[in-house]
Amino acid sequence: MTRSADLLREGRGLLPDLVDRAKVRDAAAAWTGQVNTVTARTDRVDADALLIRPDSCVARALPTGQDLDATTLVRAPGTWSGQPA
Repeated sequence: MTRSADLLREGRGLLPDLVDRAKVRDAAAAWTGQVNTVTARTDRVDADALLIRPDSCVARALPTGQDLDATTLVRAPGTWSGQPA
């Protein structure tokens, strides 16, 4: 088991994809080097993915089954990581 604190140690954001959705991982692809993406397993049933800032605060959550759009995970990294790479 890997702890989120270990994954945040590099000082980058973290996007745990909780249901293995390619669209979730693709949304963070523009921020490669600023946001680490991992596929994770959890018993949560209320979120498909979380966007965690480098200071370990949850910046955004993608509710279960919701499509990605500008108000969820697609643009959120830019508010604290700057422009995409």
